[in-house]
Amino acid sequence: MIDLKQLKYFAGVVEAGSFTKAAARLNIAQSALSLQVKQLEACFGTQLLVRDRTGVSPTLSGKKLLKRAEIILKEVQLTEFEFTNKAASPVGEVTVGITSGVARLMIGELLAVAREELPGISLKITESMLGPLQEAVDAGHFNLAVLYSTTESSTAQAILAREEFCLVAPTGRAPFDDTIRLA
Repeated sequence: MIDLKQLKYFAGVVEAGSFTKAAARLNIAQSALSLQVKQLEACFGTQLLVRDRTGVSPTLSGKKLLKRAEIILKEVQLTEFEFTNKAASPVGEVTVGITSGVARLMIGELLAVAREELPGISLKITESMLGPLQEAVDAGHFNLAVLYSTTESSTAQAILAREEFCLVAPTGRAPFDDTIRLA
């Protein structure tokens, strides 16, 4: 039978990339953490992690389990939140995707505001180029994302800012052979 604690520990090991780092983050002895993951592997009858001198990485089965574990753990967290009515002081992890250009402008303030106003929330921020980030958003890998868009999307959106683009060229010299429309 699957134990939620084992799923949490397994996901923690994969995220940390090593049992040592995961044990420190999860505040558990490394031997106990290793035992929990071995029991999970025994439960499924398959190897979930490849262990080597540089750390650990998930096998194909481990990657599949990780996706499901993240969904299960998130649902459990949301259920606990909903039924214990912790709306006054939310807790948990919020995953944020952000494009590289925007990240430099926003991450510092985002972290400061979250630390001040939502101390029980831990932010997991992923910075990426627009294409891979949009794919991850569409696949549901983030709770929210900050990215730029020129088209409508099927995901819920709120416009945070509009940006005006300008072409600057020397007076009297067109930088292009073709006409550039101001619009």
